[in-house]
Amino acid sequence: MMNTRVCCSLIAVLLCLFVFLSTTDAEENVTGSKLVAQQIQAKPGVCPLFSPDGAVDKPCLKLCFHDRNCPDDQKCCSSGCGRQCMPPYKEKPGVCPKMNLKDCLELCSQDGQCPDDQKCCSNKCGHRCVPPYKEKPGVCPKIQIFGPCKELCSLDDDCLNDQKCCSNGCGHQCMDPSKEKPGVCPKIYLDDCLELCFQDGQCPDDQKCCSNKCGHRCVPPYKEKPGVCPKIQRFGPCKELCSLDDDCLNDQKCCSNGCGHQCMDPSKVKPGVCPRRGPGVGLCHVFECVDDIDCPVNEKCCSTRCGRECKPPFTLPEKPGVCPRNNVIGICVVREDNCFNDGDCPNDLKCCSYGCGSQCMAPYREKPGVCPRNHIIGICVVRDNYCFDDSDCPNDQKCCSNGCGRQCMDPYRGIYIILMCGSIFILVLQH
Repeated sequence: MMNTRVCCSLIAVLLCLFVFLSTTDAEENVTGSKLVAQQIQAKPGVCPLFSPDGAVDKPCLKLCFHDRNCPDDQKCCSSGCGRQCMPPYKEKPGVCPKMNLKDCLELCSQDGQCPDDQKCCSNKCGHRCVPPYKEKPGVCPKIQIFGPCKELCSLDDDCLNDQKCCSNGCGHQCMDPSKEKPGVCPKIYLDDCLELCFQDGQCPDDQKCCSNKCGHRCVPPYKEKPGVCPKIQRFGPCKELCSLDDDCLNDQKCCSNGCGHQCMDPSKVKPGVCPRRGPGVGLCHVFECVDDIDCPVNEKCCSTRCGRECKPPFTLPEKPGVCPRNNVIGICVVREDNCFNDGDCPNDLKCCSYGCGSQCMAPYREKPGVCPRNHIIGICVVRDNYCFDDSDCPNDQKCCSNGCGRQCMDPYRGIYIILMCGSIFILVLQH
């Protein structure tokens, strides 16, 4: 009887265990299915980190089960003891600065909890909202001597004005940036190895801290004087008597003499262009100058075709228009209207060749209209209305070919039938 009861009890226990295990498997299958479905329906982005401080006094409710229960781009995230819809974690642009604060407060867990452009940054013990690191312009100076082993700053924003937070070899402190001044260091041939400066900021005015290949000193930047060094005519002494133009007096330049350097007067090329000279004009075999520097004020040393003399430059632009053609040779005499360039001519007249020299002439202007066709050969004689171009003709007449020469004619007025590429075009010319 006793054995029967024991057997029944064992059977009952086994049945209960079987039911429990079956139920557990079913729940795990359902939970697994939900997780798979949740992963399939998951929205892009990552849930924000759970902060215990943010879950205080919040009910442990499951307000969502998966992302599709949440509006817009919100995700179904853990709230510590439940689930609720939250915006996905979005990191703000910028880099966290280095912080030397030792407090271990967790004042934020992500950038989204920080105002404006501040970021949630770690100080290796806690988190707090701080402005992103913004480096000031300039470069930290080179370390010459070690400073105090203290962290007196952690980023440039800790420093006043334009100072930067720089390493002093043992810690960090605010320093003036090493600002390089404009200009180029000159060549220095001094052999002293004194370190009189380390950066341009230590030099007065516009001077730069320059190397002489052994030390550093403040010197004015290299400023080349105006003008061009003259061409080397013969070799000079093989000595470095200067290193830059500033070593020379007045407007002299430090120029190569073919073997070394010495101060020389520059060969100044003045602005402008020498005027053209006609043949036979100017003083022959008289060399009033060699180059522009020999001439006063703005005059240039110009060729006269058989010598050189100082003349005002031709600086006016060429006038518009084209010189008329000359079919006869002019008289080779010096006339009052002789010219060298358009600037010598009044109004819109141009300086044009007349076959032997140059004189001021009205520019060629073609009149409107078309010359009539000539079906007969004209008389090859010089007539009263003989012409070279339209400007030689009165009123609206044009200078046209008569089959043998050119004479003034009335322009054609009528109809032209033009055959072009298989098409017919009609051009009507009227009064």
